[in-house]
Amino acid sequence: MGKKHRWGEEGTMGNSYSHLLHRHNFAVWAAARASQRRWGSAKTALIKTAVEASGLPETVADTASWPADKEAFDTFHRHHCHRIMQRLEADGVQTVTYGRAAKIVAIYLKSMVVVGPDWDTQFARLIHPPIDNMLLKNIVRGNGVPGEVRQACKGVKWTVLPEASYFRLIAVFRQHGMDKPAFWMLERYWKVTPD
Repeated sequence: MGKKHRWGEEGTMGNSYSHLLHRHNFAVWAAARASQRRWGSAKTALIKTAVEASGLPETVADTASWPADKEAFDTFHRHHCHRIMQRLEADGVQTVTYGRAAKIVAIYLKSMVVVGPDWDTQFARLIHPPIDNMLLKNIVRGNGVPGEVRQACKGVKWTVLPEASYFRLIAVFRQHGMDKPAFWMLERYWKVTPD
């Protein structure tokens, strides 16, 4: 059985500040900042509430609940994205899309798992990379990128991406082995600053 942690009413573990809570706070902040491009109504506090209401922190903290294959991960992804979207909409956030929810989930998981102590787990290898304009444009321009992948990425606007289009893009990456040996490695096409 994996590690199990309990989150309190305000998204805190117990009464003490722990390393896990410290990572969680950073992951929420990073996810909010990464997803807020031209999204004025999505304040960081609302994104934090939505992430915590989705159950994502508990799932990450309980290693026994981690998905073991891509199908299970995709189900996990849909579940948490839908819950985040529902909470944001209930809180009055405008233009909530699957692409934005996917970015929140991806950055949260990247911060908590991929660049954390569990980076070499099966779960970390399955996690979808954050999809954004810089990644997509660099894939289109990338050397050795298959034509079908380039075509799938052209003109995609992650901020308005519907669920079906998001998963078509993920399927194209997988069909061309771009999720191997770990999906996070697709971020070799992402740059901190534009070239």
